[in-house]
Amino acid sequence: MKLLLVLFIVFLWVVQAKENDLYFQAGLIGMNMDYREYDDNSQILDSEKSDISQMMGIELGVSYVLNAADDDFSEFDALFERIVGESDYVGAYIGSGLGYGSLHGTTENTIVNLDATYLYGLRIMQNLHLLTGAAFGYRSWERSLSADQVETYTWGYITPKVGVQYAKESVKITFVLGYKYGISPQMSATGIADTFELGSANTLDSTFKLNYKLTSKSAVYATYVYENQVIEKSNIVYDSNGNGYLEPDSTANNQYIKFGFAFKY
Repeated sequence: MKLLLVLFIVFLWVVQAKENDLYFQAGLIGMNMDYREYDDNSQILDSEKSDISQMMGIELGVSYVLNAADDDFSEFDALFERIVGESDYVGAYIGSGLGYGSLHGTTENTIVNLDATYLYGLRIMQNLHLLTGAAFGYRSWERSLSADQVETYTWGYITPKVGVQYAKESVKITFVLGYKYGISPQMSATGIADTFELGSANTLDSTFKLNYKLTSKSAVYATYVYENQVIEKSNIVYDSNGNGYLEPDSTANNQYIKFGFAFKY
């Protein structure tokens, strides 16, 4: 919640910007999920998979160009994303001993991401800029395997970024690499009062964005994002009956495709 307040204050500051410095964007998102959990011997315990049509959402954002010179530029971006949908679960009932693949089901997912980014671009060639910057944000994933088993993963993050941007006439192409270092990663689960403290939650991501200007004040864009997320297992947490549980190691290789519209205020 503190991060949400900070982002709101920043947004209020942004909307005071001069005319023509402020940009808005809105788009649709399709997500391909490939999530897997492993035991201590690196054997798979369960998985969640979806295609683009199963998990969809929206993104809303603002951008403020702080400086735009011939040789360099800098900008601030704030982005909100919300994705909902189903994934195909493969695993086993807890404590059944039947192993991976003995249970198939459907999981309801809700993913929320808030992100604030600062980027600086330095011209290194004609029409080509080197990008550096950083972001901070917040991520939440509610994973409803059943009405009685809902898990919610949350963490903040800070992300150093590097990339390149090519811009000529109406076309702008941007490629950025980032490493999200998770801050205070946690998981809560129904029926267990205490919170699982995850060992870590770090993500390597790459973003490719194509922006095409329609007029002096409007543009369309398409974005492809690939992320490799690694979560380390949690501490052991006990329920009211004294049974101990932990959240195991996991990996996620997720892909996002976004299409949207941007306009200058």
